[in-house]
Amino acid sequence: MCSITNTIHIYSQNVQKNYVLVDSLLESQKDLYNILFIQEPPWNFIQFAPFTTSPSGQEVIGTAIHPEWTQVVQFLQDSKQTPRVMCFIHSRLPRLHFALRRDIVDHRDIQLLFFSNRGRCQFFMNVYSDDLHTAVNFLTREALNIPNLLYMGGDFNIRDAE
Repeated sequence: MCSITNTIHIYSQNVQKNYVLVDSLLESQKDLYNILFIQEPPWNFIQFAPFTTSPSGQEVIGTAIHPEWTQVVQFLQDSKQTPRVMCFIHSRLPRLHFALRRDIVDHRDIQLLFFSNRGRCQFFMNVYSDDLHTAVNFLTREALNIPNLLYMGGDFNIRDAE
């Protein structure tokens, strides 16, 4: 019998805060991939939503949505900071019950995604490392504390000088 991990297809891209690109990816990749790992997602004002204590409503801030995808994003304690990694999980995979493991990795630029498959814990990691290599330095320091990964991908911003 084939393991579910053999049928998971992951797409990873730095979208450079481009809302239209995310919207396009959600539609164009829905039949090809199960998980979209996004780096530098757009995170901006979408609309005002009615709110009981505010006649003008509250701002709704976020990124593109699609009925076939579920967003997984780590909200930050500093509300002025925006997420630099997020993922979308296709509705074909709901039974796997994906969750973020912030108890293992709690970092603005790293998502450690967990699910259980046949009683085994499985981990995927989405990484965005800025020009100061913040995430890469964190991963170097914490490597021994991070569980075995089935997949680690993202935008590492490590360029060859040549």
